[in-house]
Amino acid sequence: MMNRFKYLITCSLILIIGLFFGCDDKRVSVIEEKIKEDFEINKENTVRLFMPVMYDEEEGEQAELFKIVHVSDAHVSSWSNGNNYQNPRNVKEAVEFANDTVIKINAMVATGDHISNHMETSREEAIKYFNNFTYAYFRNNRIPSFTVTGNHDVNMLNQDYATFAISKSSLYNLLTSKINYKINSPGAENYYYADLENPRGGTIRMIALDVTDQEELIFSTQHYAILSQKQIDWLCQIALKKDMTEHHSVIILTHHPFPPADEESFKKVIYDFYLHNWNMVPEIVEAFRSKQALTKKYRNRFLASDSIAVNVSFSNSPGEFVCYLGGHMHTYLDYEVKSSTNNSALPKQIMLIANNMSASEKSETTHIERSATGLQNNTFNLYSIDTKKKIIYVTFFGATSFYYPHILSFHYL
Repeated sequence: MMNRFKYLITCSLILIIGLFFGCDDKRVSVIEEKIKEDFEINKENTVRLFMPVMYDEEEGEQAELFKIVHVSDAHVSSWSNGNNYQNPRNVKEAVEFANDTVIKINAMVATGDHISNHMETSREEAIKYFNNFTYAYFRNNRIPSFTVTGNHDVNMLNQDYATFAISKSSLYNLLTSKINYKINSPGAENYYYADLENPRGGTIRMIALDVTDQEELIFSTQHYAILSQKQIDWLCQIALKKDMTEHHSVIILTHHPFPPADEESFKKVIYDFYLHNWNMVPEIVEAFRSKQALTKKYRNRFLASDSIAVNVSFSNSPGEFVCYLGGHMHTYLDYEVKSSTNNSALPKQIMLIANNMSASEKSETTHIERSATGLQNNTFNLYSIDTKKKIIYVTFFGATSFYYPHILSFHYL
């Protein structure tokens, strides 16, 4: 009798557990279906908006423009909403979108802060987050896809750098070495350039800057953007010159933005991140755009004895500059960049900043609302570049599209 009673109790427990887990499975399935449904709605809305600027009518035929998916600040971690390291679904959604055969995206870029960190985030945890980001970003990704470093990516919030920080070589192995397209870099560096065929003719050159560039872990790249003398020499003498033709169009990828020219925007945008003067790169780019020479020193904000020297001439250097693509601000922004050497004959340089992908990392200053689930959880930028008319068209996927439900356009020359 006792054995029969035990048998009945055991069967009942198995049935209850089965029902409980069955309900859980159904609930998970419902959630997954809702996420998929939201993705399809966002995708449909974005494609409908993007379609008119994917091509240009040329002599009665549709000429394809160069199209980019721009993601930033994925902040993959154990706490990031939408990009939990176990399933960074917002990154996966962007990759799935970029690989859609109807849209025909030509390149995908991720402008830094691929992971998130706290003071107690160990090096091992940060590396785990990185591995899951690169797996989600590059797996099943047939689009030429590029990355740059961000201030969270070296894990330098804890000042015990020897224990917590990720070294430059490790960062290269975790990130840059995974890039799925041929890049040109001076060895195992996290800065590089890549040339891509432009459907309208000519070449798009992506130049990726490394804002964590120091051989030894001296300054906190969590708080400052660091560009080395070696990287600036490379930018001036190689990236903006080597094999460059008059049919080259240059896009520079960076995590930290450069300051806006407009005084009102200048007050709103936090820009003072650079260890050396913030105007160094904009002034180099302005010399390239105006085909002039630049000789100047840019000081280290902490060490009076340290500076970066620029001595370059672009007088015989062909090619045009399109724009900067960046992140860090955790909101969408577009503006003209301030430079003390702006040539009045040219429009000012354009900076385009992508909103952060993880909804839990929403900036307090942004007007763009996010949600833990639903249509406003994920967001990223889309660009269509017409190198003949010199126009950049901008639209959005997800949260940002609710605030810009139309095409934005910018003349870059």
